[in-house]
Amino acid sequence: MSAADTREVQEWFLGRGLPLVLTRRVRSRALIVRSAPVVSGIGALIAVTALIADFSDGSAEVGTVLRLAIMAVVLTAAPFVLYLLHQAGTTRSEAGRRSAALVVMALFVIGFPLADRGWTGLTAAEVAGFGLVALLAVWLTYLGIGSIVLWAFRFAWVQFGALGTLMSRALPLLMLTVVVYFTGELWQLSARMTRERLWQTIGFLALVAIVFMVVTIRDEVKALRDDRSGQRDTATLLADTPLAGESDPARTPLSVAEQVNVVAVMVVAQAIQVVFFTTGLFAFFLALGTIAVPDDVTVLWSAEASCPVGQPPCAGTWFGIHVPIPQTVVHTSLFVAVLSGLYFTVSTSVDPLYRQRFFDPLIADVAVSLAGRDAYLEMETRDDRAQ
Repeated sequence: MSAADTREVQEWFLGRGLPLVLTRRVRSRALIVRSAPVVSGIGALIAVTALIADFSDGSAEVGTVLRLAIMAVVLTAAPFVLYLLHQAGTTRSEAGRRSAALVVMALFVIGFPLADRGWTGLTAAEVAGFGLVALLAVWLTYLGIGSIVLWAFRFAWVQFGALGTLMSRALPLLMLTVVVYFTGELWQLSARMTRERLWQTIGFLALVAIVFMVVTIRDEVKALRDDRSGQRDTATLLADTPLAGESDPARTPLSVAEQVNVVAVMVVAQAIQVVFFTTGLFAFFLALGTIAVPDDVTVLWSAEASCPVGQPPCAGTWFGIHVPIPQTVVHTSLFVAVLSGLYFTVSTSVDPLYRQRFFDPLIADVAVSLAGRDAYLEMETRDDRAQ
């Protein structure tokens, strides 16, 4: 196989969210350049969030705002510049792409402490913290997390109609959670729960949901490999792919990394659907609480010591940004939405309509990827023998 064909096959695996099928040498190629868009995206998000937080609480200083605004604009534009340089395809543009990637890394690691505190407040600990975040982004890029998430997001978006189907079937659950939502004890718990403890609770429930998805999908992948052993035609699966025309390859067992990769793409795709569902419910309960629950009832139900009866409820915040919704309404809505999301996660594995609309297409897509993996490994073995 020619170098161009090999690159096309490698891009096909990356596009399908299976980077760990490829060798370490392939995944290490141009690692800093490939990591730069991730770092710039994280940096731009931090800069914009800091700007909004400064404006919302009235503590903004002109110098800090100007520095953060420049950082946000530069880091937002960086991925587009890197993409244009890559599209040019010349030796000079590739050299410029490497230089631009290094500049992005330097801006993130050193520029943010400077933008936040200036030269006088620059500390080694803060620089080291941003440096660790940049190294984490490089490591995740090496593992191919970006390709996994992008493929899962594209698949979840294409199958977005399945979410609407199941949300309509989950209407009885919604009615039940509405009843639970108007429970005084729940509002008291939410009022006394700090945001840190609330995120800890949400993290625990999310961990339970992820463990459930991993166990369920791992069994699905095993059943898929067993089913492919005699009931699927590889030539049909690989039609319209860069590996079309390959003969029936040997079905070698998946390595641990490959098993993790396959399970990860399926878990992330399903998790994105769960996040969509939970976010929709969160917005619904925020609107419901704002419209249906008067401020004096909010204070009475939550019994907030800092907000006595007769006074307006405590103002809400979201990642440091002030929002025109009482804090208790934010906490209660988020808590009920996450509980509903956990139920949604479990119900997706048993609901036949959801499985037909979302899970079966996901399994079929992964079957194509696994057939391509077998053909790719056999092709690599054949090329090694020829050399």
